[in-house]
Amino acid sequence: PGNSGGPLFNMYGQVVGINSSKIITQGYEGMGFAIPVSKAQDIINELSAGGYVKGRTRLGITGIDVSEIEHAYGYPRGFKIMSLADDSAFKGTEAQVGDVITKIEGKAVNGIGELSNQLLTYSPNDKIKLTLFRVNADIPFGEQYGEQLGEEFEVEITLLEDKGETQG
Repeated sequence: PGNSGGPLFNMYGQVVGINSSKIITQGYEGMGFAIPVSKAQDIINELSAGGYVKGRTRLGITGIDVSEIEHAYGYPRGFKIMSLADDSAFKGTEAQVGDVITKIEGKAVNGIGELSNQLLTYSPNDKIKLTLFRVNADIPFGEQYGEQLGEEFEVEITLLEDKGETQG
């Protein structure tokens, strides 16, 4: 609130960064964070030239983190798929709405933060293996008591390039 997203100026009126966030808690008045303009300049140039930042990946899904309640009932931590776009990277695989992404190339995915960070290490058209968890549809939620809640399986996908679709 108040100072995120705008330019950060030095005493000569030059833009030296872009304000990104601020700590709002007792005992930390006015502690803000900024992205150095040297890091932001390439992004600004790409956005101006083509409307998106080249080389970023996307999966073509929407989803949510597994809730604490779901986790208490036996769901693994991860990112639950809520919809698959027509051009999704999962098209042609076993993946379906309701599956939970738990790993990328064997590395744990506990939610959207880890999923996003791991995807930053790849490029469009890279092939990667994801581990998914699917709940056994024959067991009503909360009534599994000792039964197998679901099973893990792997899919291989080809990452898509994000040309701004995820920002809409």
